[in-house]
Amino acid sequence: MRRWIFIFSFIFSSQLMAQDVTIKMDRSWGLLIGDIVNASIVLPVSVSDIDADSLPQLNKRHGPWLNLLQISSNSNVLELQYQLVNVPAETRTLQTPSYTLRTNAGQLLNIPPAEFSAGSFLNATDKNATEMTLRRDQRLLPADFSTLENQRTYAIAVALITALIWLVWHIGLRPGKRLPFAKAVLSMNKLRWFGHKDVDGATRVMHHAFNDSAGTVVIYSQLQQLWDACPWLADLQPEITRFYQQSASHYFSRDSQQNADFDSLIKLARSCRAREKMA
Repeated sequence: MRRWIFIFSFIFSSQLMAQDVTIKMDRSWGLLIGDIVNASIVLPVSVSDIDADSLPQLNKRHGPWLNLLQISSNSNVLELQYQLVNVPAETRTLQTPSYTLRTNAGQLLNIPPAEFSAGSFLNATDKNATEMTLRRDQRLLPADFSTLENQRTYAIAVALITALIWLVWHIGLRPGKRLPFAKAVLSMNKLRWFGHKDVDGATRVMHHAFNDSAGTVVIYSQLQQLWDACPWLADLQPEITRFYQQSASHYFSRDSQQNADFDSLIKLARSCRAREKMA
């Protein structure tokens, strides 16, 4: 009689303890293969009272879907960390494995399964479920760059034509309408660009500019004609006078003075050009 009483009391106590076990998933929907999920199991006893040999085996596949990676505990909460290693072809509801744990006192605890939904990111065809195609967010259309290529070609052509017109105008057509010192600066720049810093040539260019500005041939002894015709050159009188002295000494004197260098001549031309623009 005592035996039957012990058996009934053991079964009854085990059922009561099984009713006190709850399980909760941190994620229960939208799971894909490779996802990590955690199941929290609240036990009616402390985890330290559970026989370690009755705990689920680590790094083992439990059921067709989940692989148990880690077990941790906190008081009476048992944490099971799973990795989803298999999924059905279509999304549906699955269950975690159920376990039976044993306490150190010999009582049994039934861990119920928890439901979760999982599916594949592959799309099974209607004809053959084993044939899988990648499921994509949207269908990508082939890019058409013909319009952009045409626009790029037109833009390059317009840029080249514009540069050619500017070059022809700046070097070929426009000089005829330039003022004297604008022509002088351009001529000296040409000499400098091509590496021919010819002092004699630059000197002749400056003489032509002064003559064109005064409307007559200007010589050293008649500089007053230049001041009368071009009063805007008055503040450059020392530099211009020195230029004419060096030029006259170079061309007409036996004891010639040191001739002006190319850099000083182009500097004088630019100074005259700046006054010419303001006149």
